[in-house]
Amino acid sequence: MSQTAAAAPLRLGTRGSLLARTQSQQVADSITAATGRAVDLVVVRTEGDDLTVPLDSPSRPGAFAAALRDALLDGRIDLAVHSFKDLPSAPLPGLTVTAIPPRADPRDAWCSRDGLGLAGLPAGAKVGTSSPRRAAGLRRARPDLEVVAIRGNVDTRLRKVAEAQVDAAVLAAAGLLRLGRQAAITEFIDPGVLLPAPAQGALAVECRSGELTDELGAIDDARTRLAVTAERAILAGIEATCTTAVGALATWIDEDRLELTVEVSGHRGIVFERISRTGRVGSSSQATALGLAICVELAPKMS
Repeated sequence: MSQTAAAAPLRLGTRGSLLARTQSQQVADSITAATGRAVDLVVVRTEGDDLTVPLDSPSRPGAFAAALRDALLDGRIDLAVHSFKDLPSAPLPGLTVTAIPPRADPRDAWCSRDGLGLAGLPAGAKVGTSSPRRAAGLRRARPDLEVVAIRGNVDTRLRKVAEAQVDAAVLAAAGLLRLGRQAAITEFIDPGVLLPAPAQGALAVECRSGELTDELGAIDDARTRLAVTAERAILAGIEATCTTAVGALATWIDEDRLELTVEVSGHRGIVFERISRTGRVGSSSQATALGLAICVELAPKMS
């Protein structure tokens, strides 16, 4: 037996929801397939799992990630899997996102009870989302709809649609696809109507700095890393908070050129702005520069 195969299993920290455990298991399986190293899941309850805590006022930024990061820093786990869109933009000293696996579909998904799309839902219908970004986009596209706040895991939100608490809900397509719930998707929302959150559809595999570089490097996807780096540069550049309505999507248009589109609503004097830029990107610094170039354009519009 090789030294790698004989090593103790890695302890992978995950939130307890079905989606979190599913995507964490997918990462665990990828690590084992690439390296032969066994990986065990360790469920960690996070502050974001407490539905009594409003998303707009968590006790700490990154409510879904904070407890996992604590467990990493104190040695209870060896690595953690986050939905990258839930990870704060500022790095935490002592921790590194060592792997970003290939991205799933970044778009938002429209899930309606009667099979009606965004354009077909009647005026006054209720659409559920707890995301300021999605709410702002829905109000732009269909100001005649009533946007109501709903929370909970994927099944909870879909049940609220089925039970007519709302007529439709907007969820991340990636989560539904990872759970095998594609039948719940009425339509994928065109990014021209509503841009996804920065790094939506991507997973961040975080560990203590300097550790597990070989194991996690084996599952890192370079093009996904560059795309989400460009998108997430926007968050720091405009000083976004967890409640800022900001969407961003980076798309490869050839081997080394990336098109980044950003939209910001209701932030520091900006009512709504949508900007696209294209640049040659072959490194993380170039990806960051592409994102920050858009922030430079936005800066004069912010108060």
